Amino acid sequence: MSRPAKTILLALSVLLALAAQADAGAGREQHRDSTSVELADDRGYLVGVPRQPRRIISLTMFTDDILVELVDHRRILGLTNFSLDPSISNVAGKTADIPNRLTLNTEVIIALQPDLVFVANWSEADKVQQLRKAGVAVFLIATGLTIPAIEQKIRIIGRLVGEQEAAERMIERMGGRLQSIKLKVSKIPLQKRLTVLDYSPWGSAQGKGSSWDEIVRLAGLINAVAEFSADEWAQVFLSAEKLLELDPDILILPGWVAGDPQGADSFYRELVNDPSLRGMRAIREKRVYRMPEGLKTATSQYIADAVETLARFAFPNLFK
Repeated sequence: MSRPAKTILLALSVLLALAAQADAGAGREQHRDSTSVELADDRGYLVGVPRQPRRIISLTMFTDDILVELVDHRRILGLTNFSLDPSISNVAGKTADIPNRLTLNTEVIIALQPDLVFVANWSEADKVQQLRKAGVAVFLIATGLTIPAIEQKIRIIGRLVGEQEAAERMIERMGGRLQSIKLKVSKIPLQKRLTVLDYSPWGSAQGKGSSWDEIVRLAGLINAVAEFSADEWAQVFLSAEKLLELDPDILILPGWVAGDPQGADSFYRELVNDPSLRGMRAIREKRVYRMPEGLKTATSQYIADAVETLARFAFPNLFK
């Protein structure tokens, strides 16, 4: 099997900094002996780990999501700092028994003596190299932006932590929920599908190639900027005039703004009370919603929750 190509697609969301489209060849496995496994990470680096790692660290939000459900918490040394914040994390409130909240601080991580560390594939190369020189198994992992890519990531994580069967059950539950939603929204004729746009305080929306675009599609809706030219992070920048011109049926605003605890509330009030925007259909018909940020940016099994939340906003009668 050929070595995986380096990931070339990075996506920037409001919260996740940078993310990358999964590489189809990533995660190939080589057996070294009966007690260890070697997998290629999303930069093509072969990472050897015990078959049942017991000192795991997660430094990405989507690996937080997956590991908290997949692994006995006694095997998890730490999660991201974001995992404490219910306004952005899907696992906040579920992790009191996990001891550490961490960033990519090499001294702290080395002192904890982990046997497996998950980091984003765009992480600082010098810090990753420092950890590897200290004997730490660091697995650089890209963010899956589609359902097949998310399934692939769950399987890779499952193999790395020795929980393949649990990973397959997670994928099955996610797929079952998505199929149930699909059956509901399929009752809506294509010509009656609503348009939706997510809009950030800095005037951007997520376009084609983003995980949001996948969520919108699976919820039976039309992304109002799907046909627009997006930047390398799948962002489409919109003027107020263009926002009025698009006039989406539904407007989704952030549930969290980095560095500003009141930012999401303030932005919502400013937008719905803006005299220049009062003619917008979504504002006029009171279809402006704030979606939990952990769901709006979900790239884990929680994407099923995101799809259902958005579908319920759009078609509440289907879920009665």
